[in-house]
Amino acid sequence: MGGKAILLVVIAFSLMFSIVNFNSSNTTTRAVENLSEYYSKTNLQNIAASGANMAANIIFKDPTWTGSFDKLPFQGGFIDINVTKFAVDKIKITSTGYLTGIYNSEIGEDTSLVKIVLEPSSYSKFGYYTNKWPSGGYLVTGDTIDGPFHTQGKLLTLGSPVFTGKVTTKDGITSIGDVYGYGAADPEFLAGYESPVDVPFTLNTTKIKDAGNYDGKIFQDASGNALDVKLVFSDDGSEIGVVQYSTRLTGTTTWSTPVNAKLDTLAPNGVIWNTKGNLYLSGTVNGKYTVGTGKSGTTNGYVYLEDDIVYRDSPLISDPSNPGYTITNPACEDMLGVVAEKQVVVKDNAANRSSINIHASLFNYDGGITVEGISPYLPNMGTMRILGGLIENEAQTTGYTNGAGYRQVIRFDKRFETTTPPYFPATETYEIVSWFE
Repeated sequence: MGGKAILLVVIAFSLMFSIVNFNSSNTTTRAVENLSEYYSKTNLQNIAASGANMAANIIFKDPTWTGSFDKLPFQGGFIDINVTKFAVDKIKITSTGYLTGIYNSEIGEDTSLVKIVLEPSSYSKFGYYTNKWPSGGYLVTGDTIDGPFHTQGKLLTLGSPVFTGKVTTKDGITSIGDVYGYGAADPEFLAGYESPVDVPFTLNTTKIKDAGNYDGKIFQDASGNALDVKLVFSDDGSEIGVVQYSTRLTGTTTWSTPVNAKLDTLAPNGVIWNTKGNLYLSGTVNGKYTVGTGKSGTTNGYVYLEDDIVYRDSPLISDPSNPGYTITNPACEDMLGVVAEKQVVVKDNAANRSSINIHASLFNYDGGITVEGISPYLPNMGTMRILGGLIENEAQTTGYTNGAGYRQVIRFDKRFETTTPPYFPATETYEIVSWFE
């Protein structure tokens, strides 16, 4: 190879190394810029999210708080926080983060927005909630509690009852075994157990009444007397069903002439509330509703079930891939909450003496579901099937071991995990239901 050839080779290698070095430097520079921009955007997002979390933490400690923070310094940037209430009992938090950094390969300020919505935690999310656990009352081998369970007392178990949902208690658990043939103390918590967890039992009827006055239906006597209200839901084949209602003064025997009303005009928001008195309930529900009654003093405030109260479409259907089991019916759009400031009572009548079907979440503020005139001398009334949930102050008797009354079966309606009947009673504390970034 001659001298010129060697010179050309040297020049070629020099040019090649120069190009490689330029690309390498350029790639390194862009990598640093990308890393810086990623850091800026991540930090900016964290600032906005932190603002939302700080506001939520204040609300968890003080549910009445609303307000704002302007240009709050945080992690090298700033936060604007605004908290407002809407729709009676919901809270919206808006958190805007500001940070100077590298965005689109240039130094400047950018913003990030986080919005979250909070609302009180609904009691309908429990398959079974009881404020008081009866002394000497045990769940035993063979008992199955479906859905989330909570008690503000101490849970007592004997043998190996099964809990399909998460179990929480305020005062712990006492498990006993090898007594009365129930086997070893081995309760099965298929979704876990946690204690102590405090979920106070409260009922704020003001919120239900406000909702009833706003876009629902309120029943009340013009002179302030306690009123009995009878509601018979029916499915007339239309998209929204109808209800037949009549009233009488509590303590009297003559009902007013029944009135048929379309539910979407009687109670567009789904709330039907009797301010004080009793409620008599039956029929087929088409739509989403919360019905209930308040009390006057220590009397009335009862919801009497005069017959089945069921949905137009069953919330459960057979599982085609698992014969013998059921799954939630996606076609069922009906939902009912029943609220009694005293308690829910199954009437002892001809319709109910051959079993009763109840599709609803039942809230008993001053007792628990029971049967009218329950005693060991009642006949066997078949099965009380509750498909929804049961919330009560304290469990009541619905049947006896000699067969009197009902055998009770409670199935949790899993739709209540994410959806609740309108304005159904809720705790006084809030939970996050939506998060937008």
